[in-house]
Amino acid sequence: MIKRLMFSMALPLAVASIVWADAADSIKALSDKGEAAVAAADALARQPEDADKAVPALIAAMGSDNVELRWHAARALAEYETAAAPALAALTKGLDDPDAEVRAYSAYAIGEIGEKALPAVPALIQKITDKEAIVRRAAMGAVRKLPTDPNETLPLIANILDDADPSVVVPALHTLAEAGKKSLPVLKKALTTERGAYWACLIAGEMGPEAASAAPNLAEVLKSHKDPDTRMQAAVALGQIGAGAKPAVGQLAAALEADDSMAVRYASAYALGVIKDPASETALESASNSDDEFMHMLGEWGVARLHPEDQEAVEHAVEDLVEGMKSKNANVRAAAARCLTELDAPREMVAPVLLKALTDTDPTVVVHFREAIVSLGAKATPRLAKALEIEGLRMHALAILRRLGPDAKAAVPALIETLKVDDPQVQSEAMMVLGGLGAAAAPATDDIAKFLDSPTAGLQQSALYALGSIGPTAKATIPQIAPLLDSDVEFTKVAAGWAIAHIDSTSPAAAKATPVLTAALTEGSDLVRLEAAKSLGMLGKQAASAKAALTKAANEDSSDAVRAAAAEALTKVQ
Repeated sequence: MIKRLMFSMALPLAVASIVWADAADSIKALSDKGEAAVAAADALARQPEDADKAVPALIAAMGSDNVELRWHAARALAEYETAAAPALAALTKGLDDPDAEVRAYSAYAIGEIGEKALPAVPALIQKITDKEAIVRRAAMGAVRKLPTDPNETLPLIANILDDADPSVVVPALHTLAEAGKKSLPVLKKALTTERGAYWACLIAGEMGPEAASAAPNLAEVLKSHKDPDTRMQAAVALGQIGAGAKPAVGQLAAALEADDSMAVRYASAYALGVIKDPASETALESASNSDDEFMHMLGEWGVARLHPEDQEAVEHAVEDLVEGMKSKNANVRAAAARCLTELDAPREMVAPVLLKALTDTDPTVVVHFREAIVSLGAKATPRLAKALEIEGLRMHALAILRRLGPDAKAAVPALIETLKVDDPQVQSEAMMVLGGLGAAAAPATDDIAKFLDSPTAGLQQSALYALGSIGPTAKATIPQIAPLLDSDVEFTKVAAGWAIAHIDSTSPAAAKATPVLTAALTEGSDLVRLEAAKSLGMLGKQAASAKAALTKAANEDSSDAVRAAAAEALTKVQ
């Protein structure tokens, strides 16, 4: 299959209208005009085994007057990967082509060549500031893919940090951050530039503790940069560095007390709370007495972080943070939730306050709480796992864990324990959370399988979803699943067939699952028909008897998604 450039604005992929018998025919057709030559280039992209003859022909095509042929040729060369090394000069020249697609595909192809393309890196880096976004992204993608020497490339990439276009800068940020400590000299230099400082602060924040040696440089940005957004990002970065940013505590305290921007003062208070240096106590105490509600909350939290043994201080902080999570401002709610997870307050202190808020009669408050906690991602999982032990919080915790999806994988042991709770609603919801984790929930397989024998259809169906989502590692459960294909409950039968297809499509049970899934193609809801079509495709040739039903669904189903899934399944069952 011809590779596609993974840009946010994908380059068009032409479909060859001519099928060439062999590479020789395609090479000969490259010299033709118009669509025939373009189709020939596409055909050669499907014949990389003929590199010795095809690459020279594609190099020649790169010099064509036909702009469409030039970018198709560049794209075809990408398919040859290292074998396209002789085309490096032509592709490097293509980086300066008047047409953006030619430039983009030239950059992409260079990245596919690998180590032999290293001489083209300086030219690629120049294209990172191309006027067209599609070229910039292709060039940065190629640079990141090549085995470059950071000592040579990082200074070149750092030069683009003064470019104000985020589509240019953001990929560079990731490249610098991924380089880790090697990028620190470049990072520190960028912090001294007017526009580059903003982006350098973002890099330092993404690097976190690794950027500790840049704390004094960030402190200088916080002190003297004219742009408040840049000063704010400097404070945020210092907070993300954490304890390693202690050299900046004095400047953070000064910013908290006197910066003209409240955003900078908020960020400074948060950073001081994270760093936990006793030298920040006076500034945080002052913040805790602020008339500004958000600043008061951050100050209380910071003081509690400094004195976790002070129960009264921790209680005040918890109460303030819970109130903050009720705010109409989404940013305040998210900040309050993050601070609460970083407070390390005793569970017996936090749980009653959270329980009270989560059982609020105003559903908007509950939604705000859940959304704020979800925004924390994996960081919220340990607390939520503990909340599963508390009856009043359990269902709320399960609902949030379900929203977190893969970020909730650390909660698997706690979810296994939750399956033991004698409450079908809790058990069902716990299995739905485990199903959302996919293969990461494999340790729960045996505990989930017990519910296949439940007299409650809902529990059986939740178990089937969870086991099917776990996939092949749940193979030992097939003998327990197979009897449910004869269930009196129609949805249970379909769920059993779905699970078998996802766990082991080669199982003898697949033959029995085929007619169940085939029937679901015509009798189920849109979602059921869609999953039935996909599952039959997964069964492959074992589902050959479903060919007629799939053909009908592919042509006649009322749902576009079902028709597409059935058409794809047809290619696999024949």
